[in-house]
Amino acid sequence: MDDITINVSSPGKQILLGEYAVLEGAPALVAAVNRQCNVNIYSLYNSTFQVQTPNLNIPEIQFTLHSDGDAYFRTNVDADTQKQLRFVLCILKYVTQKVGKIPGARIEIDTSAFYHHVTGHKFGLGSSAALTVSLVSGLMEYMGVEMSSNDLYRKAFQAHRFAQGKMGSGVDIAASTTGGILSYTMPDNPEKSIGKIDRITRPGNLFMMSMWAGYAASTRNFVRSVNVFKKEHPAAYDSIITKMTDLSKEGVRTFEAGDTQAFLEVISDYADCERELGNKSRTEIMSDVHEEIFSIVKNQGGTYKPSGAGGGDIGIAFCSSEETMAKIKGAIDDSVFDLMNLDVQPAGVQISKTEEVS
Repeated sequence: MDDITINVSSPGKQILLGEYAVLEGAPALVAAVNRQCNVNIYSLYNSTFQVQTPNLNIPEIQFTLHSDGDAYFRTNVDADTQKQLRFVLCILKYVTQKVGKIPGARIEIDTSAFYHHVTGHKFGLGSSAALTVSLVSGLMEYMGVEMSSNDLYRKAFQAHRFAQGKMGSGVDIAASTTGGILSYTMPDNPEKSIGKIDRITRPGNLFMMSMWAGYAASTRNFVRSVNVFKKEHPAAYDSIITKMTDLSKEGVRTFEAGDTQAFLEVISDYADCERELGNKSRTEIMSDVHEEIFSIVKNQGGTYKPSGAGGGDIGIAFCSSEETMAKIKGAIDDSVFDLMNLDVQPAGVQISKTEEVS
């Protein structure tokens, strides 16, 4: 057997517009960003698997995979370690069930770029999606399965939903797979079809700056809370989501057309809708910290909204001139909040394979 090494790198994501509404069929604007999930796969000569995740302080574990994809650990593994590895094991199980037996391998996973270097808090930049894209594409390459970009998106989307209990729009999977800035629409039937992915170009006079609001937030919990509101107050929910859907469509149109001023107005109106959705669903989408950042940015001539589910985590300031952005940066530097060095990542998943004859 040849010695095979697979190296994969996939970018994270940042949603610019369309949170919550994307789950109801609205288009979302999403950018792949320069935070990478790196996965290395090394062939082993038996059916054993080893997983190493150095940035999460999880000890190396060894296991085999049953024919149904379930892991059988060679030694006792405590419940906390199994919980932290659950996502990776779900991806391995999905690939086994859908594609076939995976040859034994040592798998190294590095998601350190998705964590705050001081507090250790995880940023809402789509680390699980980037991991899914890296791991699925790497395993397919390792198994000799050829895939188009659409095939990878479909398999990674399904694997991600399998691991997350069929939650998620796939917007983060699309960004990690494709790169750049995308208009993304969720498939009508996630089990049978794929979403609509279109690459678009940012207007030349649109400036964006990301900032850390200070603490992590649970997308899963926020979406569940909004879903409770949807179930208990359908008319009120529909009214808000209809406005958000219309704004998402208008935002994609004005972004693609290069109409920066109209796009900035959409961003401001969308933040108002998120505020309303949060208030009525009792979900802290536009939290106090986001409101404080919103005021700072607005006072300097820009506009602002949370990126993703809201609460804490990351937000984005938008404006139409370098001068205004310099003022925003200065004001944030003088505050308790942190600017983030996030740039659009033009390329999606990158993969390489080497073989040495033994």
